[in-house]
Amino acid sequence: MSNYWPVPEWISTQSYKQSPRSFGSNRSKGRVHAGCDLYAPLHSPVLAITAGRVVESGFFYLGTSQLTIDHGALGIIRYGEIAPEKIPKVGTLVIAGQQIGKIGSLGRGIHPMLHIEHYSGRSTGSVTNLKNAPYFRRGDLLDCTKLLDSLLCLRSKECK
Repeated sequence: MSNYWPVPEWISTQSYKQSPRSFGSNRSKGRVHAGCDLYAPLHSPVLAITAGRVVESGFFYLGTSQLTIDHGALGIIRYGEIAPEKIPKVGTLVIAGQQIGKIGSLGRGIHPMLHIEHYSGRSTGSVTNLKNAPYFRRGDLLDCTKLLDSLLCLRSKECK
């Protein structure tokens, strides 16, 4: 099975392991960041990490959209803060490396990015759960840092 880095034009000097882009970074009102942010140029491509099926699609945050894709053994990935035009609908099958969207804009001086979340797939229903503080996500949320590290390792072929 082929795995792809989701943002080919990622600005690697802006590490997803550093706040405010990192998983678990503090947000306003006690909320905690449920994913990692990969900064990239506005409207640059977003790729499916591997093959899967779209299980959620629609509005995300400040005029951006999200796609949630069940990638089977890899788990479920939410690709957020993507441009709202031409995103795959629920039920759509995607192939590894397929362009599934473009980097969107949150405005307000916030750098364009892909917000990415990782779920084990052990739970069902929407990945957003406003009753489950501090992340406000489903209970099978995982720290996506390890997934991104492994994808980056494959991309650069410089695994440690």
